[in-house]
Amino acid sequence: VAILTSLVLVAAVAPQIASAEKVLSEARARDRAAIENLIVTYAHVYDALDADGYAAIFAEDADFTFGGNTLHGRAAIRGVITGALERRAKAPANEPVAKTYHIISNTRIDFVSDTEARHRSYWQVVSRAEGSPPVVANVGYYEDVIVKRNGEWLIRSRVIPQ
Repeated sequence: VAILTSLVLVAAVAPQIASAEKVLSEARARDRAAIENLIVTYAHVYDALDADGYAAIFAEDADFTFGGNTLHGRAAIRGVITGALERRAKAPANEPVAKTYHIISNTRIDFVSDTEARHRSYWQVVSRAEGSPPVVANVGYYEDVIVKRNGEWLIRSRVIPQ
């Protein structure tokens, strides 16, 4: 009788467990897609020199470490793009302006919880001035902590190791 009762209980609970796992896996798939979109958006807004779009993909309290420096907060991180715009404006008029293209690959996302993930991707920056062939200007990888705040995934910490 005990075995029969256990079998009946398992048969009754199994569909509910399977349904809950399906909902969790669908939510995780949506979260993974949102993080992948965040990483791609980073490349597009950087290459477009969109300072507001660039800052918006970082959390308000984000840290960004690269080249031996750490920027704290969205306003400071926005300065990456505004600084590039200022340098471009000061360039001699006869000097060709190079367009950059961030190419991101080998993305790995590991979820720590429902609201935090670790991300790592390789990146290349291809630069091309008008009339010149494209050149790989830089390569490296990102190590990120991505957080979900108010339903939106944002970069909380980005490190570009030397």
